[in-house]
Amino acid sequence: MREDRINKLSTYLSRKIKALRSLIVASKDRLIFVAIFIVIAIPVIVLLSHSYAQLQASSLFGYKEHAFSVLQNLNKNITSDLAIEDRRSYADYRFIRSVPVFGGEEITMSELADFPLRSHYVGLVGHFQLDPSGNLSTPVLPDGVLESIPMVDRDKRLAIRNKISQILNTSGFSAISSPSVMTPTSSSTEKNLDSTRKNDSKLIDQIYKQDLDISGSNKKKKTSKSRVEQITKTGDFAFGVESTKLDTTGLLVRLINTESTHSMEAEIDFFQAIVDSNYIIFHRTVRRGADVFIQGFIVDARIYLTNLVKNEIEKYKGVTKGTQQDPLVLAFIHKKQTFVAFGERNNITTELLSEPLQAPLSDITFKMYTTQKAPGGEFVLFIGLLMLTVIAIGLISIYHVTQSRMKLAAKRQDFVSAITHELKTPLTAIKMYAELLQNSWVVNEEKKQKYYGQIASEADRLSRLIQNVLNLSKLDGNRWNVQLRMEKPKRVLDDFVSTYSKNVEKQGFELTVSSDTDADNISLMIDRDAIMQILMNLVDNSLKFSKNADYKMINVELRIKETDMYLAVRDYGPGIPPSEMKKVFQEFYRVENEMTRQTSGTGIGLSMVKKLCTLCNMSIELENANPGLRTKIHFPPLSI
Repeated sequence: MREDRINKLSTYLSRKIKALRSLIVASKDRLIFVAIFIVIAIPVIVLLSHSYAQLQASSLFGYKEHAFSVLQNLNKNITSDLAIEDRRSYADYRFIRSVPVFGGEEITMSELADFPLRSHYVGLVGHFQLDPSGNLSTPVLPDGVLESIPMVDRDKRLAIRNKISQILNTSGFSAISSPSVMTPTSSSTEKNLDSTRKNDSKLIDQIYKQDLDISGSNKKKKTSKSRVEQITKTGDFAFGVESTKLDTTGLLVRLINTESTHSMEAEIDFFQAIVDSNYIIFHRTVRRGADVFIQGFIVDARIYLTNLVKNEIEKYKGVTKGTQQDPLVLAFIHKKQTFVAFGERNNITTELLSEPLQAPLSDITFKMYTTQKAPGGEFVLFIGLLMLTVIAIGLISIYHVTQSRMKLAAKRQDFVSAITHELKTPLTAIKMYAELLQNSWVVNEEKKQKYYGQIASEADRLSRLIQNVLNLSKLDGNRWNVQLRMEKPKRVLDDFVSTYSKNVEKQGFELTVSSDTDADNISLMIDRDAIMQILMNLVDNSLKFSKNADYKMINVELRIKETDMYLAVRDYGPGIPPSEMKKVFQEFYRVENEMTRQTSGTGIGLSMVKKLCTLCNMSIELENANPGLRTKIHFPPLSI
């Protein structure tokens, strides 16, 4: 008893060690396949990333090219608009001016004096001029001795002048008050006038210096450019008349320094710009001798900039009406604040362009963004994931095939060991009994007959074992010759019982047979040899696994249920755990429990039964009978 326990423990420990070794080998194999996957995945990921980057760069190149085209058109429009104002005469900034006619000159109203205002600048607020004394005037409103001229819409014209004054006061220019009322009748008034002239001269110098400081930051590498315009006497008179006022005594007082105006040329600088949060002030400096004037015009920044990109905006409007959203965003930035923006700015992904506008608007930065990722990015991502998935599935499949092959090889090795043991056992018994009889060591005739019977039994056992191996080889090699004939299953069952019942009885079991009455005369297309081989294997299994059962009985049944006819072999052994039901049909598989480990066998019986059933158009079913196991072999339906 003690030796049996030791043997069981030894067998149990050896199997555990073997399982541990298999687990270690499997872990190593998994690590190898994971390493292979990583080695393959890294270059694939790098390749896909490079492809995605190339695709994105190609897409962004088209957007950037479009952005530069938009910027080029913007600068072209700015240059064209400003060229018109740069060519404008300094005299146009008065209410009246002289124009050449046939035979001389005549004085007429300036084109800037028209009301309502008309200009190529969309969003124009108005034109203005600051004279050397700092007085503000505008072409839409006559000044000086002409201010009494009756004007239509004078209030509206005056509102324009006041708005210009307000914008100048809040946009970098010094505050400019309305012209003072001068009374030259007293010495104090003359002193005040002289003081006013000196202060105004300082003021205009300050404004001019401020103008240079503001525009200088954008022109550090550029030299100042100007043009010269000839002054006629009539033109000089027309330009200066609005600087003449009547004092309280009715005398004309010239508010500009006429004595210093000896030159008959006017030097006119090109326009510069001052930008604030709402307006753009274009201004230029005009020098007439010692007199310095500031001339310019003011535009609403948002309206003007919107007009510059109106063609691009029309495209956006067309897209907005449809179901698609334009992937581009335009923005004008000044001092980190956005003047105007078009497009959906909530989904900005990439900045395409950030460049200052053409001078003198270089304080404004034009930016263009895209809200769209590189087209085809989802496709590249899908291809990448698909490739990695296919590689992973392939490697996992190879791993499982490798593992199954390794397990099958291990099972075959176990089968070789088992079959060797199974062959050795009957051969040893036959040799032992043969030697006893050969040496005449057995005198009793009854014992001789018993030994002869043992030799025959072991020889039958050996023959069945060899036949099983041969049959399995035929099945695996598709060499089993299926011979379907019209036969009665009841007759096949009777023949099996007559030939195999003695073997069952020798092992101490009772073989019982029962069948339905209707089954006696039914004939089916079956393979007789296959049925005999199936019954032999099932009964052998029952004998092996039920040797410790309380009931030493094997039941074979032939039943009919509707159109289903089946053979059932039932024993009273321990049965099979539900989790093992499907595994027992695998080649060389044996149920892993302590009882099975002590049971002889090769693990090919049920596997061969399953293959024979498949070849003969039959099916096999296992069910626990509690106690015992019932195995059903279903014949083809009776209707066939």
